[in-house]
Amino acid sequence: MADFIDLKRDALALHLRKHLQGEVRFDPASRRLYSTDASIYQIEPLGVVIPRSVQDFVVTVQIAGEMQVPITARGGGTSLSGQSIGPGVVVDCSKYLNRIVDLDPAARVARVQPGVILDQLNGAAGVHGLQFGPDVATASRANLGGMIGNNSAGSRSIVYGKTIDHVRRLDALLADGSQATFGPLSPHAWEDRAELRTLEGQIYRHVRHIVRENADEIRRRFPRIIRRVSGYNLDVLAGQFTDGRAAGVRPPAQAMNTSSHRPPSAGRAPGLHQLLIGSEGTLGVVTEAELDLIPRPKARGLLVPHFATLQAAVDALAPCMEFGPSAVELLDGMLIDLARGNLALKSATEAIQGKPAALLMVEFSSDDPAEIADRVERLRQRLREVPGITALVTGLDPAVRDPLWNLRSAAVPLLYGMPGDRKPVTFVEDTAVAPDRLPEFTARFRETLRRHGTDGAFYGHASVGCLHIRPVLNLKDPADVARMRRIMVDITDLVLAFGGALSGEHGDGLVRSEWNKKMFGPVVYEAFRQIKHAFDPKNLLNPGKVVDAPAMTENLRYGPAYHPAEPSTLFDYQKQEGFVRSIELCNGSGVCRKLQGGTMCPSFRATKDEKDSTRGRANALRLALAGEQPLRELRSQWVYDVLDLCLMCKGCKAECPSNVDLAKLKSEFLQFYYEKRPRPLGHRLMAHVHRLNALGAPCASVINEVQQWRPVRWLMEKLAGIDRRRSLPHLHAAHFRRWFSRHTPHAAAGKYGTVLLLDDCFTTFQEPQIGRAAVQVLERAGYRVELAGLTCCARPMISKGMLRGARELIQSQVGHLARRVTDGTPILGLEPSCVLTLADEWPELRPSPQTQRIAAAAHLADEWLAGRAKAGKCDATFGPRYEKCLLHGHCHQKALRGAGGSAAALKLVPGLEVNVLDAGCCGMAGSFGYEKEHYDLSVAIANLQLVPALTAEPEALVAATGTSCRHQIKDVSKRRARHPLELLAEQLRD
Repeated sequence: MADFIDLKRDALALHLRKHLQGEVRFDPASRRLYSTDASIYQIEPLGVVIPRSVQDFVVTVQIAGEMQVPITARGGGTSLSGQSIGPGVVVDCSKYLNRIVDLDPAARVARVQPGVILDQLNGAAGVHGLQFGPDVATASRANLGGMIGNNSAGSRSIVYGKTIDHVRRLDALLADGSQATFGPLSPHAWEDRAELRTLEGQIYRHVRHIVRENADEIRRRFPRIIRRVSGYNLDVLAGQFTDGRAAGVRPPAQAMNTSSHRPPSAGRAPGLHQLLIGSEGTLGVVTEAELDLIPRPKARGLLVPHFATLQAAVDALAPCMEFGPSAVELLDGMLIDLARGNLALKSATEAIQGKPAALLMVEFSSDDPAEIADRVERLRQRLREVPGITALVTGLDPAVRDPLWNLRSAAVPLLYGMPGDRKPVTFVEDTAVAPDRLPEFTARFRETLRRHGTDGAFYGHASVGCLHIRPVLNLKDPADVARMRRIMVDITDLVLAFGGALSGEHGDGLVRSEWNKKMFGPVVYEAFRQIKHAFDPKNLLNPGKVVDAPAMTENLRYGPAYHPAEPSTLFDYQKQEGFVRSIELCNGSGVCRKLQGGTMCPSFRATKDEKDSTRGRANALRLALAGEQPLRELRSQWVYDVLDLCLMCKGCKAECPSNVDLAKLKSEFLQFYYEKRPRPLGHRLMAHVHRLNALGAPCASVINEVQQWRPVRWLMEKLAGIDRRRSLPHLHAAHFRRWFSRHTPHAAAGKYGTVLLLDDCFTTFQEPQIGRAAVQVLERAGYRVELAGLTCCARPMISKGMLRGARELIQSQVGHLARRVTDGTPILGLEPSCVLTLADEWPELRPSPQTQRIAAAAHLADEWLAGRAKAGKCDATFGPRYEKCLLHGHCHQKALRGAGGSAAALKLVPGLEVNVLDAGCCGMAGSFGYEKEHYDLSVAIANLQLVPALTAEPEALVAATGTSCRHQIKDVSKRRARHPLELLAEQLRD
């Protein structure tokens, strides 16, 4: 059987490569990387196609149809129900089919390809004051094709409805590879289409017959609520093919909110596009969509009531709804606690008072800020009468409102960041009932979970009765897998008793399709099956979803058969409960696939390739360790290739809500990989840069000259892999340590105590002027400066996975340094990657009270100085400078501390207008940008956001905290970037 599958795969791949311009990936690595999405499932496909054009997509469907191979269309792979994985060919639309074809602001219409990201569309529409209505939490990576396939909604569905309310027309591929356009049709136009002697004509004839025959049962069985995305949308057609009575299964648009907004589709004739929406790619695959856009509200405001119990929060929904909110979101205490422990979200929780068991986020939208303030205040007064309130936080200021609102969008991956094997599991998390019945339903739901010996996380869209409730289970345990099914049986009974929907947002997929017969009854379910057969007679389009599905307990990613190996490691993974579990923190939500904002993930932003995402890399490690020969697999070339383009920026450690630390995992992997292989010369040179710099400094002038010679650059490229196009840093004979040994301290030094300045090997030998500037500023501020005197922080060794050498280096220095900070003396660093190695890696490579003490003492010098100035313990004064300054923070700094401290230091200069760039990674990443195999990508990353941001402000000063960043800026933009302390030193007043 295996031989036959291999032959079929080879034949299919050969046929596709012959006729496609796009990428045809049937290699084992690609098949593995596309075997999962954000769900609890895993199915390895025959292969992956990444079409460059719609024609590629057409040919793929045609060839797959000829060879009887299933097709699963995929965008960002953010499905929580398993819609975007399958056993045949997975077609990834996100890399190339991602164009906004047209945007007409006057008509408020956009035409998009399926791979367009929601944030991408809203960014383009926002210029004209418009947006796409549904606003899903995954907006930074959710593809419009996937939103259409799922009929997505979002937090503000009480106002905007679902995707079905905003789609005008769909161009789609049918199961036979033919192309069709679906949109609103009059009864006469429908009759004309039904006369066609094609698959399209057959579909029109059969759908009309199926709906007519089952109209009464459709009316009876479809839930009468806004949030229902299970099954096929037969309800929208039921009125057209009967006696004209309204189907009545979906509330009219004006019932969605007390506001006057009506979804753009209101009053529009039905059409088959409404069946494709929410069909999860089982009826056809979308190649282009024409979408309605809506005006974007000019103002938003929040009121965030805190509650002593979850039930009190749900009971308070009714009074919140009295004031016409645009959203009411619920978060329980479990999510709040997880957010407080998350690097990127910790600051967002500062506005939350105490330890509430739950809170509501009640949002109001309007073009008039005064109206919002009035409604917030009236609701505040109303809620004072409600039992269980512990606090009321107002969020009218964007600085308070936006971080709080962003907590909600991070919910799913936050939950998966829980350590251990027991996690909140997505299977009954998507129920929806009428909002007025939500308090009783929630109480009954929790009773059910407790009866089964568990509890769960509660959050979601309270305003429309759709809560995401995730029972805590261990799917590696057969007993809990059985428990999951028993819970599903009871919850489906509960949902039916309340007239609700089993899925109000995330669709059927592999997890809920099995239950559609129970939820809709045998008559409607058979109508679904007939619809599927009419569109897809050979069952090739995403089979096993919506109808004729496998059991929900099949194809589990972490099922009882999953037994990964736990290798011996050098880093400490105690917090994550092991190396494997630190990898399993990745639930596949795909936050790493965002293309704007923050840092993560720089290489993915440049390549848009799944293997270059943090998710892809975590999957590669997990799959390797779950193989038949895990340690051998872990050291394999395919895993190396997947991890190769990771810049180790640490963006994922902070920006991934699950805190997947790929920089740490890659270091550990490189240690494994090279245990059985010789190290490249370039690795050895980079890892010992501290020794090379010290040895070369006395001959700096000669070395600086010789290293520019073309034959020398050619030789360095051939032997050490250092790209000849990259400039090399200059060494200084009069280096910083030499200067410091002869330096006479300023008279003001010592007033407030002593600091240890980390004299890293980059600052010391390559940019000594920064060290001199730091000493001048710190002494004038009132501090005596001593050098930390480390041989090296071990950062270069860690970056190359030389963890044994790094541990030895740390151990040789930790005792002496720990003694020097016992009295609270701070360690101040100028190079973020170096000083933050003391804070981040030292305690995990050599866990001990000493390394913990050192980590607590380690600070960025400019950030620390800003804090001292704020506390009134800085005597340095600075002359004014009336210029704009663009600040680019180092990736490690942004991930672990943020760039705010550096900005605060620069703002000590009167008149200096500081703009912190949100421009991603510079692409240099230590030695990464020097290496021949990485140089082009390094430059491409810089050109994504950083270079355009600098180009837009040609007259501005440029500040950058990292030596790599300054080097990249010089090479790529030809601008000089200075360390913040250099700029402060220039403005020192006598």
